[in-house]
Amino acid sequence: MTSRTRTPVALSAAVAALGLLLSGCSALHIRTAEQDSGPLRVAVEESPGEDIRPEPTDGAIPAGMSRSSFHLGAECPVTVSFAVGPDWIPSSSTDAFHVLSRGETISSSDVITVNCSQAFDDSPRAVVDSQKKYSFSEQGSAVTAERTGSLEAGSYWTYQGVLGPDEIFAINTRPTVIYGARVGYQTNGRLVDIAVEMRALESDPEAAEDFKQMLPTVTIDGNILDTPTFR
Repeated sequence: MTSRTRTPVALSAAVAALGLLLSGCSALHIRTAEQDSGPLRVAVEESPGEDIRPEPTDGAIPAGMSRSSFHLGAECPVTVSFAVGPDWIPSSSTDAFHVLSRGETISSSDVITVNCSQAFDDSPRAVVDSQKKYSFSEQGSAVTAERTGSLEAGSYWTYQGVLGPDEIFAINTRPTVIYGARVGYQTNGRLVDIAVEMRALESDPEAAEDFKQMLPTVTIDGNILDTPTFR
């Protein structure tokens, strides 16, 4: 058996030809990908194809719901999103304040609010600590489950609770369940306070079950917020 070897002249010619091909035609592009299932791959294409990195998943959206996004305006350039069912109707909106509702009467409707305002605390964590300190302050109000965490640009508090009838945001001055998130967030050089609150009468357990599915889908600029173990 004889072995064949490439002469230095032949090898140099092949390398030069490949270099001429790649450098002489600007329409050609090289893309590489390293994936767990195989070795490094290099391909030469006639045009720049789509980015071959895997796309981020949309998370576990509950059946019958879809993800809705809320842009909070130039003063608060943040996008909040979460899963919403088709029965929720936008009832009012400004750049930094959005309201969704469902129900037959205004006095007993379920309500979701999304809003953002400038914060005057020292840090994102201080925003969260302040909200935890002053929320649920009236008789009959209580936090039943909560969790705190950090984002690259902020801190957050997610919670489940009950508002007593004297709380300003209790529905029709009756005990109200609330599922929410408060986020201290740095954006464009300013500190803001972002709130997502889902409220329904305590006597409406079906709404509470919806909120337990919706709150874990909340994102801030695409960042998922961890939620507590609901009670």
